[in-house]
Amino acid sequence: MMNKSRLEAFSDGVFAIVITLLILDVHVPKVPYDQLPQALLSLLPNVFSYALSFIIVGLYWISHHNMLLLIHRVDRPTLWINILLLLFVGFIPFPAALMAEYPLHTIPVVLYGCALLASNAIGYAAWLYAATNRRLLKPDVTDRRIRAMHISFLAVNISYVIAIGMAFVYVPASYAIFVFVIAIFVIPKPWDPPANEAREVQAGQAG
Repeated sequence: MMNKSRLEAFSDGVFAIVITLLILDVHVPKVPYDQLPQALLSLLPNVFSYALSFIIVGLYWISHHNMLLLIHRVDRPTLWINILLLLFVGFIPFPAALMAEYPLHTIPVVLYGCALLASNAIGYAAWLYAATNRRLLKPDVTDRRIRAMHISFLAVNISYVIAIGMAFVYVPASYAIFVFVIAIFVIPKPWDPPANEAREVQAGQAG
């Protein structure tokens, strides 16, 4: 067993570094004054890739945090699954930078989608391990919350698979699906537990 706070602290550090690396691909243009507007326009793919990736990685961090709130202890398999998750999250800046340089090319979008899919799939593996037979869960975690986590992970995974496939047909559709995934995280869903249940669980955890 390991103190859960150590896993959280290490993971938070990796997420913070990954989010910081994303901005390194947005450079201040060094052009004559009269060419600045055109140079800034040429940076739009970089800014879009940065903003999209920043939000998605941020949402992964929130999801990771929410999952650990429901877990009362971690063991050796949890640690290794978490390391694997951080491995794929740490890879995201590379396809994000590649996608910024070649925004309408299939290969960068496929690599980007695969990195996101792998990260979310490993996150789901961590949740499956913790939730199976309530192996690592706190006793006050409800069945509805467990089902909601399963559905959310699966919805995101399916969306990424579709986005990867669409990259071979029509690249802008893949971008639309990536944005849709953000909506899956942010917008309240029918399968989400009610807000009062979330407050009760958090209150129990604080106690």
